[in-house]
Formats: sequence, C-alpha cells, structure tokens
Amino acid sequence: MNTSSGPRELLRDPPQRPRGRRTVAVAAAFVLGATGISASVAATEVIQRNPGGLTAVGPVNTEHGFPAWYEDSSKVRTELCLEADNPLCAFPPGDVPDPLKPISFPDNFPGEAFYMLAGSEVALPGGGDAVLTLALEAAFANENPVPGDQVVFARQRVDVDAAAPNTTLTFTHPYGTVTVDTDERGRGRLVEDVSPAVGNFRTPLEGDIGPFLQWDSGAPEGYLGNPDVEHTVTGSPLGTNYFEVTTADGATARNDQFSVMGKLSTNTGVQADRAVVGEGHIDVFATSRGDQLEVVGQDGVFSTTPMEKDEGDSERAYARIAYTGTAPAAVTVRNLGDKPVSSAEVAVTDVSVATAASYDGTALTVEATSSSGAVPEVAGFGALEATGTANLFTGSFTTAAPPVEATVSTSGTSSTTVPVVVTGGEASPVGEDPVEPQPDPGPVTDGTTPDTPDVEQPAATAAVAALPGSVARGMATELDGSGSTNAVSYAWTQLSGPEVAFSDTTVARPKVVVPFFTTVAATAPSAPDEDPVLQLVVTNAAGVASEPATITLSSDDEVTVAAASRHRSGKELRISGTALVPGAPTLLNPATSVNIYDTTSGTPVKIGSAPVDSLGNWEYRAKPGPGGRVSSVLVQSTRGGEARGVVSNR
Repeated sequence: MNTSSGPRELLRDPPQRPRGRRTVAVAAAFVLGATGISASVAATEVIQRNPGGLTAVGPVNTEHGFPAWYEDSSKVRTELCLEADNPLCAFPPGDVPDPLKPISFPDNFPGEAFYMLAGSEVALPGGGDAVLTLALEAAFANENPVPGDQVVFARQRVDVDAAAPNTTLTFTHPYGTVTVDTDERGRGRLVEDVSPAVGNFRTPLEGDIGPFLQWDSGAPEGYLGNPDVEHTVTGSPLGTNYFEVTTADGATARNDQFSVMGKLSTNTGVQADRAVVGEGHIDVFATSRGDQLEVVGQDGVFSTTPMEKDEGDSERAYARIAYTGTAPAAVTVRNLGDKPVSSAEVAVTDVSVATAASYDGTALTVEATSSSGAVPEVAGFGALEATGTANLFTGSFTTAAPPVEATVSTSGTSSTTVPVVVTGGEASPVGEDPVEPQPDPGPVTDGTTPDTPDVEQPAATAAVAALPGSVARGMATELDGSGSTNAVSYAWTQLSGPEVAFSDTTVARPKVVVPFFTTVAATAPSAPDEDPVLQLVVTNAAGVASEPATITLSSDDEVTVAAASRHRSGKELRISGTALVPGAPTLLNPATSVNIYDTTSGTPVKIGSAPVDSLGNWEYRAKPGPGGRVSSVLVQSTRGGEARGVVSNR
C-alpha cells in the first residue's frame, strides 16, 4: 500500500464536495497533491489490480522535459494538455502564472498537468459521499517548475467524507477495487501513486491506470472528453466503467457519469531523410517511430513499396526500389499509422561531384563524376560528355563572362558546386572617355492629333460588406465582401470603435479580431466602448471607386449575475453567473474570464476574477471573503459584456 501524497504533499487543502456545474475532474485537479486526513489503515488497500494498462512512453519533449506521449494497451496515445486558455485542459485558476500568455517552460508553466484526468462522485448509502480521482500526472519533485525535477506518476485516489464512522467501504472503479476504512469522523482516504521518480518516465507503466478513459460517444475531436460535462465512458479493461460503493452491510450505490480530460496524440510523424538514385534503383531512407511506413508509388515508374525497419526500438526505415524509365525528381514517404496519415517528401538525388572548373579567357571547362552514370549538366551552360573513363564527364563552353562557381546537377535531382579557377586570358579593354553633355534643348511639341480608339468603360461597381458569423472578441471572424459587384480591388478600413486587427485589408474575405474589453490584470472597471464600425470600398477595372459600405461588429457577450449569489460575512462569498457568446454555450479559445467588483459603497473595488467554462458558467468563491458586507457587484467580461447584481446574505 502506498498512501504518500506524491510530489505536491500538503500543497492544497481538500475541497468541499463539488456541486453544480463545476465537475469532479476540475475539483480533483485541486486535490491531487493534498493529504493529511488520518484513516485506520487495516483495510485501506488496493485489492484488485490492473497492471499493463499503459504500454509505452514517448521520447522526452525538449520544450518542457516531459514525455511527448503515453500509449495504452488499446493503442491510444495522449499528450499533455498545455493550453492555458483552452477549457478542455481544465486548469484551475492560479495554476498557470499568467493564463493570458502561452504556457512556456519554466516561467509560465503549471505545477501539474495531465495526460489523463478522470473523476466521479458517488453518494454513500446512509449519508456522506466519496470522490474518485484517476490520473496520469506530470509534476515536479519540489512543487515548482524547475528543470531536472520532472516526474510522472499514475494515481488512483478515493476520498470519503461524512460516511458512517469506523467502518469499511469497498469501492469498484474502472481500474480495480479498493477498500477504505473510515475514522471516528466518517472520513477516509486511499492514495496510490506509481511512482514519482525524477527523470524515470517508465515507472507509470507499472501502475493501475489504463487504458485511458474516454467518452463512449461524442467526445470533442482530438480529446478524451470535455471536463465540464459529465458523461458515460469506455476504457475499463474489467468492464467496470462506473464508480460503485458497497458498505459493510451490503448496501450499494453506483454512478456511471465521469468527468474526463485528456488530449489525444495521434501522430508519430515521419521524416524522409534521403533518396538516392543509382544502377536502376532508388534507395530511400526515413526516420519514424511508426511501423507502417511506405514509399508512395508513381504510375509507370515504380509501385508503392513498404519500408523495412529493424526489430526493437529502432526508428530507421529503408527501402530499395527498382524504377522504370527516368528517375523521379522526388518521392513521398507515408506513415499509415498516423491519424491523419502523415507524409514527407524528399528530392531524389544522384551522388554527383564537380571535381574541377577552370576558365582560360575564352572557355569554361568543367569536370565531374556521376556515380549512377547519368549525364551531369552545368547550370546555365549545358551537359557534359562522357570521357570513356567510368562515370567521368567533362565539357568546355565558350563564354565571355564565367560564373564565380560552376553548379553541376544530374537530371535536376542533385547538385554540387566548385569554384571556377581562372587560368589565362587577356586583360579587359579600358573604357572610352566620357562624352561632354550638350545644353538641354527644352520640350519638343508635335501639333498633330493621333487617332484615339473608343474604349469600353467598365461597368459601375457597388460594395457589399457582410458578416457570415457571430463575433467574439479575441477570436478571428471572417468578413465577406465577395458580394460586391464588378470589384477588382478591395479596401477595408475602420471608422470607429476599439481598434481591430485585420489579416489583410485588400482581399474580399479578410479575417478581423476585435480586442478584448479587459483583462484579469485590471484593477478597476473598464469604461464602456462602442462596437467597431468598418468600411469597405471596392474599385472597378477603370479605377472607379464605389460608395462605401459599412458594417458594425456587435462583439460583446451576454453576462448575468445569478440570484443565488450570496455573502455570509466572515464565512463565505460566493458569486456566480453566465457569460455567453453569442447568447449560447460555445467552446472559445482563448476562454472568457470575468472580473468582479464590489459596488456596495458606490466606488467599485475589485474582488477577483473567475474563468468561464465551456458551458458559459463562472463562479467566484472566497472564504471568508471581504471583511465588509458585499451587497452589490459589477461584473465585466473580457469579451465586453457586463452586468450588475445583488448579493444576498443568506
């Protein structure tokens, strides 16, 4: 039995049982490193194990020092979800030092991240509850992101609260069965970490985690699930895709809803290193961890050919291909094991060498060898001729201006250069004396009028500016001026409102980004701003401009403050609400945040900030909260919406 807390021991207090829309996996992220609740240990143990759920670990990603991926026995691979503004990565507030900037190691990196994080909660017969956490976690031996302190461990954890005291509970979950003893307060815990070892990233393969849990249907593309939405799952090797408790007297309760977070890593990629032609064959070299590599065939030249690899962990791949006719200029190597299939192209080369180049004042003479016997050519001059000696070619080209170096290639597929050595020639003749300039005679006028042919005038033009979709601040939105008539050029400009960023102001369909209204770093409310107003002018073939067409970008989201918001002075402040773009739940990247200001005294004072989840919900909690009673608040969204609300004292 291992009940250690792992590398983040005593860092956080255990949470209250999660309620409402904030799901178990997000709550679990707060407690993965927390211990400190005593339990009688006689029956607190793992009684059914699940070894072999994880089978492989990828190479270390040099950007952050953790493995690029882990693979389970179902061949599913996941990578660390490292996007601070992506709700599907489920970072709790404060985990990323600056959530408005990209995650970077070590200065803006979370103390913990996950290849998979799953959780469920079950109400116990007779009262109380239990929270399950299953995770493959990346963390640091001494809490803070420090190079050389990286650890990865597999964790199973059950937290019991308010249960019957001094009893034994049996829990079944997707990866096995555990028992937990409760103490005199009805609390208990089992935590098993396999196994935090600095730099040894294979130790989690010995744990009970795996295969990865994922939604049994409808998961967001590229992810195991959405941590903000509880869902039924698949992945249990034991057929127990649920969290179930059995009490000492035989009563049971079960929950098959899980919160799941994890980002799929589907590609191992392929690198086409070299393709060399010679003696009727093309030798192709590639590098990949994948085992299903092939060289894509070309009609009439060669057939699709699988590549060979050594057994074991070698990444080298090789194929020798017989071809017909002229060797191709390039070949494509494909990794069929990737989703989607990945490929790489490499030029086909001939091992040819320019051995000498000289200029005697009249002719450039070049000598070269070609390992395949293919005739080399000198760039800008022509082909060399065979000398009668195997693979040796030479040529002489009359020229008045030799190049600084001669470039020799074989059928355009490979090249090499050699400096040109000047061996002789006459000195270049000196220049003529300059001609004395004559006085300017002034303009010369011709009184005849030339015939002017009739020119058909282009049709008149009209600008049409449209907005195909909704606008969310901080995200690119496409404008559409393609409905304009007889337009040959486009000019987009801004008339008013917060300054937007155009991808291009001269195309029919540019993308535009409206700036965020405020940031979580703000200490005071932002003044209301107007919606940006843009203008489009198009020009016809005669250069005649249209009348301007204008469009207004309504970009503010809709913010509410829930009536259930309350402040119990000295105990807890809890404020919640919604922020929706455009009035409906939307997965936004970067995610929205809200700033909450206390307006009880009339002068707004910032209380704090809260992230908005993928369902459009936000919640701010503080214990005990401000010292003074909070009875009204102003809430401003980073995406422009704001609302005022009353805070009760219930």
